[in-house]
Amino acid sequence: MRKYSKIVCAIFIFLLLFNLSGCKNKQQNRPQKKPQTSQKTEVPKELSKIEKDIEKIIKEAQKIKEKPQSDQEKQSDKEEKDKKDKKEEDKKTPKKTPEDKSWEEINKAIKDIHTDWNSLAPLVTKEGAKLNLINSMSAAINDLTIMANKKSKIDVLIYANNVYKYIPDLEDLFQTEAPTDIKRLKFYAQDIAFKSEVQKWEEISKDLIDINSVWQTLKPKLPKEAKNSADKFEAGVTELQKAIKSQNKVLTKIKAEVLLQDIKSLEKTAKPKK
Repeated sequence: MRKYSKIVCAIFIFLLLFNLSGCKNKQQNRPQKKPQTSQKTEVPKELSKIEKDIEKIIKEAQKIKEKPQSDQEKQSDKEEKDKKDKKEEDKKTPKKTPEDKSWEEINKAIKDIHTDWNSLAPLVTKEGAKLNLINSMSAAINDLTIMANKKSKIDVLIYANNVYKYIPDLEDLFQTEAPTDIKRLKFYAQDIAFKSEVQKWEEISKDLIDINSVWQTLKPKLPKEAKNSADKFEAGVTELQKAIKSQNKVLTKIKAEVLLQDIKSLEKTAKPKK
């Protein structure tokens, strides 16, 4: 009987070891599940290039608009004199003025935006961009193109900024260094600066409301290193609010431009240290 018990125990131990070995092999052969990740991809180069081209357009349009009228008149008078002095056989294509060169830069940048957007649209769609965002960006680019063709200086500034409006929305689909709300603040501040010249006070007042709304969302997300920049920004908003209330277009434009510098400083301090 004792011998029989030993045999039963030996068989039981053998079966137990066999089962444990089998389970281990099954676990080893079972495909490992890939860890789920929500890591976003980097911002596409096409989107970064569009942003740079918008900034170039704004810079060139400001150069044209801020050129002193007296210089333009002198240039016009000189061209008229040159035309009279020249003989028919010496007439050639007139020399390009600085304004002509700026418009060329603007048109080239717009063409590049169209090209880059054609490449970018499928990428952002794949990343989950909604149809409304795609259509809004396309419409903004087309409107800018029409305004540039009309050579309307202030409208080019406003409509270039309208394209910029959708940059942070598109960047939300990707991994960014600084919070995209900072670029939303930049859009509203630029909109105020440009529209102050045509005194669209109702739209400007709405921009100010939107600045305060975005700031309430952004401020808690900023690192402690950004405190000084944040304080400067808040003081700048207060000053801008006073200027808008007075409906003084010169003062409003200056205060908006100062706020843009504060936003630039805020963006630098909001980026993580490398």
